[in-house]
Amino acid sequence: MRRSSVKLVLASSLPLALTACSAPEDTYTVSKRSNYTTVQACVDDKVPVDVCSDAYMQALADHRRIAPTYGDQAACEADFVPDYCQVTSDGRYMPRLGGFELAVSGEVSQSQVDAARAQVENSGQASSGGSNFNGLLTGLLLGQVLSGGNRQYYSQPVYQYRDSSGGYRNSTLGQQIDQGKRFERSDQAQQSGGSYGSYYSGSSSGRNYKSSTSTRSSVSSSISRGGFGSQATARSGWGGKSSGGFSFGG
Repeated sequence: MRRSSVKLVLASSLPLALTACSAPEDTYTVSKRSNYTTVQACVDDKVPVDVCSDAYMQALADHRRIAPTYGDQAACEADFVPDYCQVTSDGRYMPRLGGFELAVSGEVSQSQVDAARAQVENSGQASSGGSNFNGLLTGLLLGQVLSGGNRQYYSQPVYQYRDSSGGYRNSTLGQQIDQGKRFERSDQAQQSGGSYGSYYSGSSSGRNYKSSTSTRSSVSSSISRGGFGSQATARSGWGGKSSGGFSFGG
């Protein structure tokens, strides 16, 4: 009876010992920022339609709340582009909403990374380690983030303006402020001492509006390993070409 009892104790403790010794699976944070002019452009980039629609509505609400307003059309267009400003209900002028920036972030596991890597390799669309391979891999992982329950995203309005070379560009107000633009002709700047930036910072409700510049054809994507690991970035589309690359480490 004593020998049998010892065997039973050992057998019952074995699964617990195996569970305790198994290492937790590595996780990675996947993030991406993209600018879109319309909801359809966002959907065409293989982003779920509910995310695109919600992102647009978020940007529209923020646009109505934080867009600079002006006493005359010429002052508004001097900060943006000709024929771009519209009359508000109280007779002021403000820029039109030019689109929205969508920022996505979420976690994927090592098994998801391995499965996505195998899918890209088996597709034959790119050679392993190449820039196009990295773009496809990033796209697959971001697709999993957006379709899963742990997705996180936010959006903000985008506006058209003329850069120092005379060309037309799209960016957020925060990006323009980071580059030194003051919007000093705006009502908000005049009410807050000559700089729109202080008004803008106070109206952001704690959300991180600052980001590196990204456009519809050039988006910033990154994958970073959770905990003590490696981080790398790639500039890519959801499935298009990219420059640079990343590796996942050990």
